[in-house]
Amino acid sequence: MKNIKLPTYSVIFLLVSAFTLAKKWKIDSENSKISFELPAQNKKGTFGNLNATINFDKKNLSESKITASIDVNTIKEGNEKHETHLLSSDFFDAGKFPKISFTSTEIITLGGTYIAKGNLTMKDSIKPIEIPFTFNENGKNQAIFSGTITINASDYGVMKKNKEGADKVIVYLVVPVSEL
Repeated sequence: MKNIKLPTYSVIFLLVSAFTLAKKWKIDSENSKISFELPAQNKKGTFGNLNATINFDKKNLSESKITASIDVNTIKEGNEKHETHLLSSDFFDAGKFPKISFTSTEIITLGGTYIAKGNLTMKDSIKPIEIPFTFNENGKNQAIFSGTITINASDYGVMKKNKEGADKVIVYLVVPVSEL
C-alpha cells in the first residue's frame, strides 16, 4: 500500500505543476510612463496614476492577463487652460468618465513581440484593440513592459474627426515591474 502512494503523489504533483498560473507582476507606478502624441496638432503630453494588475508569463501566455487604468484627471500637456478644456465634456468628460481602462482577453506572441488583445474603454466607448509590446527582463525579478499603440480619438468620442488624421493619437507605454 505504501509503494502506491509515492507514485500517486508524483503524478498529482506533475499534473498540478502543468497547470500553474502566470507570474504576477507589481508595477512601479512612480517610474511608469504613459505619454501621448497628436502628430497632426504637434501636441504631446502624459497621463499619470497608472493602476494595473499584470499576470504574465512568456512561457504560459494562455494564463496571462493584463488589466490597467489611468486617471484622466492626471493629463498634462504643458498648457493648464488646454488641460482643463481636455477634461471637459468637449473631450474626455472626466467628471463622468474619470478613467481610461484596458482589459486583455488574450495575449499572443508574434516573432519576439507580444500582442495584448482586449478592450479599451474611454469615455462611454468600449472598442477592441491590440497592443503590441515587448517584455524585457532586466534583473532578478525585474522587467519592463514597453509598447506603442495608435488610436483615433474620435472612435471614442473624445475628438471630432474634422479632417483625415487629425484625431490620430500615438500612445507610448513604459511600465517597469517587479515579480511578486
